[in-house]
Amino acid sequence: ADIAKLALGDTVTIDTIVPAGVDVHTFEPSPTDAQKLTDADLILMNGLGLDEWVLTLLESAGKSEADVLELGEELIGFEYIESAEEEHDSGAEGGSETDEHGHGAIDPHVWLDPAGAQLYAERIAKRVSDDRADLADRIAEALGTGVEQLTALRDEVAAKYAAVPAEKRKIVTFHDAFGYYARAYGITIVGVAVAAPGQDPSAREIAALIDAIRAAGVTTIFSEVQFPSKVLDSIAAETGATVLADLYSDALGAAPGDTYLGAMQANATAIAESMQP
Repeated sequence: ADIAKLALGDTVTIDTIVPAGVDVHTFEPSPTDAQKLTDADLILMNGLGLDEWVLTLLESAGKSEADVLELGEELIGFEYIESAEEEHDSGAEGGSETDEHGHGAIDPHVWLDPAGAQLYAERIAKRVSDDRADLADRIAEALGTGVEQLTALRDEVAAKYAAVPAEKRKIVTFHDAFGYYARAYGITIVGVAVAAPGQDPSAREIAALIDAIRAAGVTTIFSEVQFPSKVLDSIAAETGATVLADLYSDALGAAPGDTYLGAMQANATAIAESMQP
């Protein structure tokens, strides 16, 4: 929704179904949410297996897939990353299969790379401009401002990491959400605490992560806003690492993380500071 604001400004009314701070993987929509879809002219979802439950609401809302824009699907010129979660789920067959709280074969967290967020914004602007030609000029102006903000964000975050030696750019996160972010900024993800939200790691997986943390010399483990977890505390106790600031991944939160730009800046500050000696 906030990326849509970067794309469209105040040219249209933008509403959301999933509240801030709530896990999109396990969110259970209500009848009120279905009514929001009924009232909408366009429904935005991420796709790539992240929020497939949206599609189950279409018939009851009197909508079809023609009313939906799946932002992450088939982005031109964007190199996707295979989902580590899919590799973990040995019962999955085929690239589009997902488990109850899972993704598909492709990592869906495209927006955590500002370049991916810009592709989302451009896709939103094009679709709404096509649907509402009378708004096209205003949307083009709004998108131009939004792209300028995203470009400034990309440069600002890159500058934070440029000051960190490459061998120090290592992190451990709660779940497999930061692949695109890590690729954009030359960060190595040493490991993740859980393969997928809602799934507890096995004793073997925890032991392997503990070994990896010790070998890499990582001193900080990052939690995520919408995922309170005792698993991180136990891993930190075993390794001597510190569980640090909640990162923004699948959800926004309180200020300054109540906007996409603010959340990304907060993430960069927290992560870069953890890499300092």
